[in-house]
Amino acid sequence: MGYLEEMLIRNGVIYRAPDGSSSYIEGSLVSNSLVIRDSSGWVTHRIERASNGVDLVVRNTSTGCVETRISASIF
Repeated sequence: MGYLEEMLIRNGVIYRAPDGSSSYIEGSLVSNSLVIRDSSGWVTHRIERASNGVDLVVRNTSTGCVETRISASIF
């Protein structure tokens, strides 16, 4: 997940705090997607397949809005 993680850090979805705390990507057992958890373990975002079936989207779990779209062409 190196490239995906770096891209999400650049877009501000995943953070690395100076005190050592950070958010991280994890596989979801409930749905067929990846989730992003904050340093407390709360799910903040879901990484899902986009409606075109190829690209990925990063959806904020509290608002339900898509924050970032990841094109399949970069992989």
